[in-house]
Amino acid sequence: MICCKECLDLLCDYLEGTLDPEIAAQLEEHFEDCPPCISFLKTYKSTSKLCRQTMSQEEIPDFVKSRLKDFLNKNIRKPS
Repeated sequence: MICCKECLDLLCDYLEGTLDPEIAAQLEEHFEDCPPCISFLKTYKSTSKLCRQTMSQEEIPDFVKSRLKDFLNKNIRKPS
């Protein structure tokens, strides 16, 4: 059975459709029994969609891109 942390780790691959079908089925089973994870999934999907729409419509200034990249590099945990 997949736990919530594993769910978060697998979410990107799941949404991109690159997750092994058996693991994807286990993840979907977890979603059925875990309202917090399904809520997170819905929020993640909405946020991703909004970001894609915004990025395709607006040109982000280079200094903002640079600051965002620096922020993400400093604050996203690397897998151990």
